Amino acid sequence: MKANIPEQKQENTQGLNIKPITNKQEAIEAAQHFTETFSNENKEKFQFHFQGMMEAIEQINPEMGGIEELASILALPEEQFEILAPIFLNELEKSYHNVNNQLEMVQLMNLSGIRAEDVSNEFLQICKTLDTEFNGQISERKINFIKRIIGLTYNAVAEAEGISKRNIIIPIEYCHENAKMPAYAHLSDAGMDIYALEDITIAPGETKLIPTGLKIAIPLGYEMQVRPKSGRCLKTKLRVANTPGTIDAGYRDEIGVIIDNIEPFIKSADIKEDGSLCNVQFGSSYTIGKGEKFAQLVLSEVPKTIFYEVDSIEEIPNDGRTGGFGSTGMK
Repeated sequence: MKANIPEQKQENTQGLNIKPITNKQEAIEAAQHFTETFSNENKEKFQFHFQGMMEAIEQINPEMGGIEELASILALPEEQFEILAPIFLNELEKSYHNVNNQLEMVQLMNLSGIRAEDVSNEFLQICKTLDTEFNGQISERKINFIKRIIGLTYNAVAEAEGISKRNIIIPIEYCHENAKMPAYAHLSDAGMDIYALEDITIAPGETKLIPTGLKIAIPLGYEMQVRPKSGRCLKTKLRVANTPGTIDAGYRDEIGVIIDNIEPFIKSADIKEDGSLCNVQFGSSYTIGKGEKFAQLVLSEVPKTIFYEVDSIEEIPNDGRTGGFGSTGMK
């Protein structure tokens, strides 16, 4: 659910009686003053939420910085601000287009006790306070800049929270210099892509264990399933051998994926009268390139089974079904 954020009019600030903030310290003091304008009941909550939001932004994109970087931008003269602010917002939008950043943002904010609903409920109050308390201290463009940061963050967190009601935190270790974090391509994807550490060629009929350079500690009650990529299966004869492979909660070694090239060594051939072969067509080798997606991981909850013995399983009520292995026919 997207925030219903009103469009802000970009007015020309030339000629207005605005006392500019001229350095970072003044900007930080202004930000502190801004939070003090809330009632005592809401002040600490807003400070906590806004600080937590900026810390989360800094964690998913360290180059953007946190609240001090924001203060530095607000302290710029208008001419420089108009150049830098769109760049900052563009980088923030790009960060939020990354599904994994969205999910990490939700996780970081939830760990801080912040939900998208909190940001949504406070947005109008924040806008009102920005307009009244910063009027004359910073320009309308800078006020709108802060509103845009909060709005972008709310939309990103709300979208991710709506898809994933529960995020499972899993420790991960890189045990190879080329290892990459498993990543979702789209917010609605069940599987995270995993990547090849180097070029690997698999001959026809050959089976290879492909390393990932990753070690993970799955919590009890879950497994990580290893599944093939549908596009690679469609276009090649490469298959994940034990689909779906299972990584148990107690496994702590490097994740490896067993890949088969099911192409036969000899696809076709003619036999001469003397028994020798001619017109031989050999199967193809396939190469997985370094950094390519070659399989996917799906986290799955694992309920435990408890069996109890009965004299006859036929005594357990069912829908009357018997047979199997095609007993219901093809149509």
